[in-house]
Amino acid sequence: MEEMFQACRSLITVPLLNTVRVTNMDNMFDSCWKVESGALALYQQASSQANPPSSHKYTFKNCGRDTTTGSAELAQIPTSWGGTLSWLS
Repeated sequence: MEEMFQACRSLITVPLLNTVRVTNMDNMFDSCWKVESGALALYQQASSQANPPSSHKYTFKNCGRDTTTGSAELAQIPTSWGGTLSWLS
């Protein structure tokens, strides 16, 4: 799922996808600036499953940064997944 939705400027809600067999989520939602919801739920699901994705660098980098609720969700996602103001680095 690497870069699957990267730079999708019209995405508003991150879908809650089945990630049980996913190994790579690198940059999956990177630069989806208008996302308002769903990023936190997908992060929580993927990171807590029995076998979380082994690669998840910048999965949510810049995701939702231009929205109030998206920014709030981004702040709750670890930088290793691309959250918490990782877009500044």
